Amino acid sequence: MMILLAGGGIAAADAAPPAKVLSNFENYWGVSLNRDCGFSQALPNAPGRSVWLFCDTAWTDFNGEHFIGGSTAAVGPYTPGQVPTDLDELPTPPAAPRPHPHYGGPAPFLPTPTGLLNPGGQPCTADGTQYPASWLTGVTAHQGMLLITYGDVCVTRTATPFLVQRFGIAEYDPAANVIRAQTTVISRPGEQLRAAEVLGSPIISGGYLYLYGSECTASAWGVCAGGSTYTARVAANAASWRSVNGYRWYSAGGMSRDPANATNVMPAAPLALSVHEFTGHGLNAIVQKDLAGGFEVWRAPGPAGPWTRAGGGKVGCSGGSGVDLCRALTGHPELSTDSQLMISYFNPGSAHVEVAAFPW
Repeated sequence: MMILLAGGGIAAADAAPPAKVLSNFENYWGVSLNRDCGFSQALPNAPGRSVWLFCDTAWTDFNGEHFIGGSTAAVGPYTPGQVPTDLDELPTPPAAPRPHPHYGGPAPFLPTPTGLLNPGGQPCTADGTQYPASWLTGVTAHQGMLLITYGDVCVTRTATPFLVQRFGIAEYDPAANVIRAQTTVISRPGEQLRAAEVLGSPIISGGYLYLYGSECTASAWGVCAGGSTYTARVAANAASWRSVNGYRWYSAGGMSRDPANATNVMPAAPLALSVHEFTGHGLNAIVQKDLAGGFEVWRAPGPAGPWTRAGGGKVGCSGGSGVDLCRALTGHPELSTDSQLMISYFNPGSAHVEVAAFPW
C-alpha cells in the first residue's frame, strides 16, 4: 500500500517479505540507497519503534554522487513479520532527532576514525584509493542505552583483505540521538586484529556482555568448508567493557585473558555470523556459509553454548562480482515471529539491504 504525501512524494507501508528496507528519503525522492550491514534494535522506552544501523552508504541524486564511509542510521516504526519501509534517516549525533516522517538524506553516524594505517604502513586518509571507516558489527539494548560494537578499518581499493585495526564499543542514547561514550578496546594500528578480537553480536545475559568473532579458514568456490567461532565475555558494566583487561575468551573449556588462546565454540564453518536472542526461540546464530546467500541456523541454551544446528536456507541474492557479493546476513528479533525468522542481507543484484522470512 502506498500513501500520498503533501510534498508530492510517497510513503510506503511496511511490506511483506522479501522486500527492501526503505527510508522516507528513498520514498520521497525516488532515490535508492546502496549500503551495507543492516543491524536493527527495538528502542527502549519506545514501543513499536526500532533503529537501523548501516555501514558504507552510497547514492546518486540530482546533486550527483554521494558516499558516506563508515556508518549511517535510520529510525522508525516496525511490525513483526513485515519489512520496514517507513524509516527516517538520522542526523549525525548529537543533532536532535527530527519529527516523523522526515525526508532528509543519510548522515554519518559514528565519527570517522583517525590514526589508522594502510597495508604499506602509511596514514589511511581518504584520497580516492583508500578511506578509514568504523564498520558496525552489532547492537544490543542495556539500561535504556544501545551498545554498538564496531571495527576500525582501512578500506583500500587496491588490496584485500582490509585491515581491521581496532575493536570498539559506542554507548548510544537513542532518545536524544547522542553517543554518550565511545571506547577503543583493542588497537593495533597497521596490523590485522585476530579474528577473536574483531567482536560483534553483543548479548547481555546473567550480568555479562557476551561477544562473538569468527573466521573461515578453508574455502572453495565461495563456500566455507572450515572455520572457527570465538566467544568473549566481560562484566556488563561500562567500567568493565571499556577496558580489555576485563575481557575473557573461551578457551578449550576454560577462560583466558589472551585472545590468542581462544578456541572454536561452534561446529560450523562461517564466512560470517550474527548472534541474536529471539523471543520463544532462544539464542540463535545466523551462519553465512557461502557467497550466494546460503546459511545455517545454530541454536544454544545460553551465550556460552553448546551449539547445535537448528536449520538453514538461502536468501534471495542475485548478481554480484569481485568483492560486491551476497553478504551481511543478520537476524532481526523484533521483526521475527513465532513462525518466521526474519533475516536481512545485502543483495548485490538490487544494491540494497533486503529482508526475507524463513520458517523456524
